[in-house]
Amino acid sequence: MEGLHYETGGFTFSGDGTRLKRDQSENFMEKKIKRTRKGAKSVSSSSEEKTITITVLVALVIIGALLVYLVFFTPAQKEPFSAIYLLDSEKQAENFPKTVVLGENSTFSLWVGVENQNDTTMDYLVKITVDDGTAPVGDSSVEPTESFERTLADGEVWEFPVTINIDRVGSNRVIFELWFFNVTKNDWGYTGNWVNLSIEALKIM
Repeated sequence: MEGLHYETGGFTFSGDGTRLKRDQSENFMEKKIKRTRKGAKSVSSSSEEKTITITVLVALVIIGALLVYLVFFTPAQKEPFSAIYLLDSEKQAENFPKTVVLGENSTFSLWVGVENQNDTTMDYLVKITVDDGTAPVGDSSVEPTESFERTLADGEVWEFPVTINIDRVGSNRVIFELWFFNVTKNDWGYTGNWVNLSIEALKIM
């Protein structure tokens, strides 16, 4: 049988009948042992590589799943803000007056909207100023023609009607500035938000 060796008279015979001397026999056995060890090492190395590959793949799958969850299922952080906007007399953002005739349609109604999205309750002040368009917006030295004040909870929207009267011929600008009460300074502060209407006023002789 292959792999069978037996010894007699100082000689060793292999399974195929080949006669080997003792030192040749010893070398033959050492080579077979070495080949066996190499084979075992090769199998062990292959098994380790497979384990590492599987571990890496599993880690990649887990990381991918976490990224998908973070992108699609984690709510986006809301940026705090205050907003002010205008609506026409029908509460639409469409038919705003551009030209008026003094004494005929120079007095008209609008709606002003204020929205609080600051994650806290806010005190707001809306200042309405009518000028010729030369004064800087947010200039506290300009006296408002009218003002409205209200406290809004977080997420609350405030819409209220206003009546505007244009009494000067030529270019007019109606400015709506949004201010808030600064608790730290104990005074009103400008939010930097404003809207305006540019209106040309005519006078028929």
